[in-house]
Amino acid sequence: MTNKVYVRGSNYGGEMTIGEVTKEFVEYWQPICKEEGCDRLVEHLMALDAWDTDPEDEEGFDKDSPKVYEDMETWNNWYECDDIHHHNSSSGTELWAFPVTGVSDSGYPEYNWDDRIEFEPHQLYSRECYIQSEPATQDKEDNSVPVLVFYSSEKGEFGGWTIELEDDEKFDPKKIVISIVETDHGEMVERLFYDKKEYDCDYDWCDSRGKGYYADVGWFNKRWEDSHLNEETDKEMWDEAWEYYDFDMEELKQQERKEYEQARAQKIADNPGWESS
Repeated sequence: MTNKVYVRGSNYGGEMTIGEVTKEFVEYWQPICKEEGCDRLVEHLMALDAWDTDPEDEEGFDKDSPKVYEDMETWNNWYECDDIHHHNSSSGTELWAFPVTGVSDSGYPEYNWDDRIEFEPHQLYSRECYIQSEPATQDKEDNSVPVLVFYSSEKGEFGGWTIELEDDEKFDPKKIVISIVETDHGEMVERLFYDKKEYDCDYDWCDSRGKGYYADVGWFNKRWEDSHLNEETDKEMWDEAWEYYDFDMEELKQQERKEYEQARAQKIADNPGWESS
């Protein structure tokens, strides 16, 4: 059998979108969400999603709410309000790795749950994707836009990465490197590398069930928007990020060697004849 390892995140996560909406929509819902929470906004958005009835006849519809978009002909559902950000992932940055034992008829990698390896990978870089409660300052370079943030909290599996190793190669979790996105609903893994090679996340095996909807409105300053690092266009930052990784790995090796030598010395002290036995 091919030597493969399947890497995935925890059982909790979800789908999050950030999209530009009208200024009036933000100004109407912002004080409501601040005072009451997001339930009324979520109910209104669910009513707008109704496809077989008039949204105004749906429970939770707020007749006083301004339009989400200037042209409401373009509104379909919350997960298409995503011109700024759209990501589906497990929450947090801890990962699990499973030696693959086979492949199902549908192509899903099979593994033994009890064989999982839990670890916290090295973070190559992170992107901030937060919203703010106020518009931009008077700085001429600021570019804040009114936005809707929607998060579908879910439990299940959110895709994973299959890493193919050499026949006699042992999986090393220290070779896993990730980039993350930081959001108002937590951190999510966006990119994953093994031995400095990037792997694509396979979403064919996503299988989750909803735990709840959360929504908020505010402002997103595009001047502060972080983009993905690119090996060609951001070469200096890209090389520097990997230099930090190499440095951390060398530090870790030295620490492990030191701990090994200390444990060995202690064992010899406790058992003087141990080495010659």
